[in-house]
Amino acid sequence: MNADSRRFPLYPCILVSFISFLLAACTPIGPVRVTLVADGQTRVLTTDAQTVGELLARVGITLDEDDRVAPPETVLLTDGMTVRVVRVEVRTETVQQTLPYGRETVRDVTVPVGQTRLLRAGVNGVEELTYVITLEDGVEVERRLARRVTVREPQNEILLVGAREEVTSVPISGTVAYLSAHNAWVMRGTTGSRRRLTATGDLDGRVFDLSPDGTRLLFTRTATETGVLNTLWLIDTVTPGAEPVRLPEQNVLWAAWSPDGRWIAYSTGAPREAPPGWEAANDLFVARPQDDGRLRDRRRVLGPSAGGTYGWWGTTFAWAPLGEGGESTLLAYARADEIGLVDLSARKPEAVPLVRFPPFRTYAPWAWVPTLSWSPEGAFLVTVLHGPSPTGEAPEDSPVFDVYALGIVTASETLLQAKLVPEAGMWAAPSFSPDGDLILFGRARAPYASQTSTYDLYRMDRDGSERRLLFPQDPREPGLEYPAVAWDPAGRRVLVVYRGDLWLVTVDGQARRVTEDGAVTLARWRGR
Repeated sequence: MNADSRRFPLYPCILVSFISFLLAACTPIGPVRVTLVADGQTRVLTTDAQTVGELLARVGITLDEDDRVAPPETVLLTDGMTVRVVRVEVRTETVQQTLPYGRETVRDVTVPVGQTRLLRAGVNGVEELTYVITLEDGVEVERRLARRVTVREPQNEILLVGAREEVTSVPISGTVAYLSAHNAWVMRGTTGSRRRLTATGDLDGRVFDLSPDGTRLLFTRTATETGVLNTLWLIDTVTPGAEPVRLPEQNVLWAAWSPDGRWIAYSTGAPREAPPGWEAANDLFVARPQDDGRLRDRRRVLGPSAGGTYGWWGTTFAWAPLGEGGESTLLAYARADEIGLVDLSARKPEAVPLVRFPPFRTYAPWAWVPTLSWSPEGAFLVTVLHGPSPTGEAPEDSPVFDVYALGIVTASETLLQAKLVPEAGMWAAPSFSPDGDLILFGRARAPYASQTSTYDLYRMDRDGSERRLLFPQDPREPGLEYPAVAWDPAGRRVLVVYRGDLWLVTVDGQARRVTEDGAVTLARWRGR
C-alpha cells in the first residue's frame, strides 16, 4: 500500500456510497400521500406520480395561461404535500354612470327685469367605464379601470335672468331700413314709427342696400323659378303702399348703390346643386335703375373670372366716396386671398390687386372674404387681413386675423399698410364713422376660434388709438354673433343687431333696445 492509500483509506468507499445515494434519489420511492385542492374540492390522494405536473395530468386537471398552482408543476411530490390549484379569470366589464348636469344663470335682455325664464332644461350626461377584473376561484381580487369614455356630454340647465328694459321710441334722423324675418321694414322720424315694406317673407339678405338719400331700397328675393338663385328688386321707401319693382337681373350675389344714388353695381353667379348652392362669376356690372324696372346704361365692367382661391364663393365690392367731379369711379374689391381696386374711368377697367394674403382654409363649403370700409375722403380702406400663425401652422390654417388700414394713393398703389388691431377675429368687420374720426370693429372673445366666437363691439380713433368697449358693456352678457352695425349719418350713434333686435348705441357706450322683433338680421341707415 503506497502513502496515498494509507492517507485516504476510505475514499473509494465514500464515493461509491454517494453515487448509490444519488441513484436512490432518482429512483421511485413508492406511493406518496398528497392533498389536492382544486375547483372547489379537496381530495387526499395516494399516488406514485413524481411531480406536481404529473399528478395534475393523472387526475385530469388542465391549466390555462392565467391559472396558478402551488407548488409549481416541476416540483417533486413528497409525502404529506398539499397541492393547490387557483383558477384565475381575467375579464372586462363595461358599466355606465350618470354625469350630473350643472346650472348656469345668464342675464338676458329678452327677459323683463325681475323675471326668470328657463332657456334650456338640464340633461344628465352618460359616461362609460371599462374595467379589467381579475377573479381567483370565482372571487374578485382586483378591479382596474382601463378606459373612460363620455357617451353623452351633460348639458347644463340655463336659467335666464331678466335684464330687458322697456322699449321706448327714440328720435332718429334720416331713414333706417332693416331686415326682419325675411321682410323689409323702414323707420323714419322715430324708432317707434315703423312700416313694413314687404310681406312675402322671401328676402334672402344677399342684397339689402338703401340708397344714399334713403328713398329706395335694393334687395334680392329667393327665386321661385327652377334653376334661378334669386331675383333683384327695388322699392320706394317713402310712398306708403308702394309695390316692389322687379329689375331684369337674377342670380345676384352682391349689389350696392353708388354714393350719388344714380347707379348700382352688382356681381352675379349661377346656381348649382353642390354646396354652397352657387358658383360665382366674379364679374361686375354697373347700371342705372329706373322706377319702371328698367336698367339703363347697363355695362359690364369685369367679365367672368376664376376669382382666385375659393373664387366659387364670390367677390364683394365697396364704392369709393364721391370724387372731385361729384361722382365715384373707384370700387374696392375683396376676395378670399386679395384686396384690390377697380377704376371705372379706365379705358379697359380691370381688377388690380393691392394686397395679397393666404386664404383661410375652412375645410367646409364656405369661404372667408374680408369686409371693406372707405374713409369719407377716400384716402383709406379699413379691413381685415389673414395673418401668419404664431404657432407654426400652415399659412392657410392660421387662426390670426388683424384689422388693417390701407392708405390708397392710386388705383394700383397703397401708401401704407398699418395694423390697427392684432388678432381681432375674422368677422371683425371694421367700419369708418361718417365723419371719419372713429372706427368701429368687433373683437372676438375667442380670437383663435374667431369663426365660431362671439364678439364685443369696440370703437377706436382712426389711427388705432383710444380703443374702448361699446357693447355689450357687461361681460356677463352674451356677445354679438356678428358685428352687424349701421352708422347714424350724423356719426354719433350706431344701430347694432343684437339677439334679433336693434339696439341704438352712442359712441360713449349708452345703449337701448329699440325693437322687439326677435328676428332682425340686417340694418341700413342713410339720409339726413
